[in-house]
Amino acid sequence: MESAYFATDIGMRLQTTADKSMAPFILHWLEDPLWNAWSELPSYVESIADRNTPPFNRANGMSASEYYLQNVESCSHRNSVARYASTKEISSIIEAMKQSTSLNESVLSDKVIVDVGGGYGDFVTALKESIPTIGQCYCLDLPDVIADAKEIVPVGNKDDDNKSTLVAGNMFDPTTIPLCDVIFTKHVLCDFSDADVVQALLSFRKALADSKEGKVVIMDAALPNGDELNGKWNAAVSFDVLLMLSGRRGERSRLEWSNLAEKAGFVLEDVLATSAVTVDLAVLSLESP
Repeated sequence: MESAYFATDIGMRLQTTADKSMAPFILHWLEDPLWNAWSELPSYVESIADRNTPPFNRANGMSASEYYLQNVESCSHRNSVARYASTKEISSIIEAMKQSTSLNESVLSDKVIVDVGGGYGDFVTALKESIPTIGQCYCLDLPDVIADAKEIVPVGNKDDDNKSTLVAGNMFDPTTIPLCDVIFTKHVLCDFSDADVVQALLSFRKALADSKEGKVVIMDAALPNGDELNGKWNAAVSFDVLLMLSGRRGERSRLEWSNLAEKAGFVLEDVLATSAVTVDLAVLSLESP
């Protein structure tokens, strides 16, 4: 009697050559340096005196940034995971925007958009394709990131109004942010302290100074307020723990975003859920004078 073995649909997704392969997730999360960091998580959470040394550093004697700079193959797995997740997030974000009352096409039509920390412009490109009536789109990132982009179009010298413009700048320097109506930023502010976030929001406010309906859209996972958990498992909280492993500061709750927004002259207008557990949309609006 012959036995036949074949790969299931899930098994096929774990092949490195498969379309939309999930293999990088296995290769990244089960690699020794990151796997061993889990064993240091309890002591990190319980520690009071040494909260500046994340689990990854404790397990490996160096930071995650240092490790991935020295290990090209590991860095490749990590970047593949980030690209896969980002593609899923962008489609989820745009779908949530379309269904909302605060970020749909009628709201964004003719508006000037800046994506702060937008890398090579994947988000603004997808946004422009999804909402053709949107105004000029800018992708702002640090000079070294923009230098790596395939094409750099200086601000004010764009040849095509339908083309997104890549801009080298710094979110803490408002003079480098193009004047705009809406600022988006994805998985950037979660890496900074509360004080730095307020400084960034104040910088954004200056870039929105000429807009009558200025908004900031923070594309991070929004944690539930403490009293909303009641001991239940929450996907966003689990994602926050993953960030904690490598020392990223983590996500914030609706209440935390509301408090930080107020300090910078914004109000939390809404928090839109998306179909991706790693990202929600905290919509901040300018306070009325």
